Amino acid sequence: MHMTLQGKPTASPRVRLIMIVCLLPLVLITIGGLVLLWPQGPEQDLPGGGPMTNTAPGVSHAEARVTAVDASNCETSEPDPMLEADCMEFTAEVDGQEGSLYVTPDAIVSGVGVGDSLKVLDFTKSTDRAETETDYVFIDYDRDVPILALAIIYGVVVLAVAGFRGLRALTGLAFAGVVLIVFMLPAILDSKPPILVAMVAASAIMVIALYLAHGVSTRTTTALFGTVAGIVITGLLGAWMTSWANLGIAYSEEGFLLTGTTDVSLADLIVCAILVTGLGVLNDVTITQASAVWELAAVAPELKSRQLFSRAMRIGRDHIASTVYTITFAYVGSALTTLLIVSAHDQSFFETLTLGEMALEVVSILVCSIGLVIAIPLTTALGVLVVRSGLRPPPRVAPSQNSNPRSQEQNSATDPALD
Repeated sequence: MHMTLQGKPTASPRVRLIMIVCLLPLVLITIGGLVLLWPQGPEQDLPGGGPMTNTAPGVSHAEARVTAVDASNCETSEPDPMLEADCMEFTAEVDGQEGSLYVTPDAIVSGVGVGDSLKVLDFTKSTDRAETETDYVFIDYDRDVPILALAIIYGVVVLAVAGFRGLRALTGLAFAGVVLIVFMLPAILDSKPPILVAMVAASAIMVIALYLAHGVSTRTTTALFGTVAGIVITGLLGAWMTSWANLGIAYSEEGFLLTGTTDVSLADLIVCAILVTGLGVLNDVTITQASAVWELAAVAPELKSRQLFSRAMRIGRDHIASTVYTITFAYVGSALTTLLIVSAHDQSFFETLTLGEMALEVVSILVCSIGLVIAIPLTTALGVLVVRSGLRPPPRVAPSQNSNPRSQEQNSATDPALD
């Protein structure tokens, strides 16, 4: 006889008390870590941080609109972006004042034209105006409106599909952004231990984001414990692998800038990047596994612990396969430019994957994947222990006096609920 629970399964009072006792130290350690690691020094302004920082005296940033493009002085037979940057004449308007605009060759290739909104350096009030021989210098396109519009569309879609839970998830995402920008990045620049900072930030994000998005329950707490376990495994494995593979070398302009102007360890910074990258994926797999265990327990409360774990892991194995693809393709997409450049050189594929920035990508993929793969059975096992503590076996129906004993034996042998 197949019976289902009335209402949602929940943990026993004893298990709930144990979970609270385990949760409180995690919350207290996270709060203590935030207090101890909170950046105390003044905000750092690194030299050479990019075209939008550290401009010369008299030079300011501005938003411009291209009003005219004159290519009459250029030869049209075989256009060369390097030559076009010198022969093409651009005119831009900033706050109602028109002036000459220098556009870089790569921007010319992208097709800068009349009406485009740009971010520029304004040299009209600079003493270097005579040397630059232009009023404005192209920095980048002004993408404020398109990106804001896309963010609004994203929010509307999430709210339309997920409703109030989607709103809570967006609130958690905003909180995560605040933690990263206000705490984690300044603390690392303030010479706090980067790996500890990343772990504290990850813990704070998960505690708030999970309960905001999924509510306060034993199921959410189970997912939280699984996520924290995955974070610890990923952090330890990342630190060990980064040291063993000697990955703490500056391969990019940003890396050289940090090593030359700060005390930040690139090896520790790589571990931080791995932790932050794997955070969202860990949250995904742990909450999915916890939900799977609870739903299976709701529809089949007669399942034994081993059976419940086995069925939940069937879902987990499918999730492992799809999530590993997700991590790999995300990293490949972010490193596509590097892959194209490297593939044009005459070297073996394995050698390509073990050199420079590609080695960083490979290690990140493997470490994140190992962390999430281990987190799935851990979360599933914990979920089974928690949910089974509150289940009660379905009541046995007393056999009727008029029942046929042979018929009852046959039903008992064929009914899986009684196994």
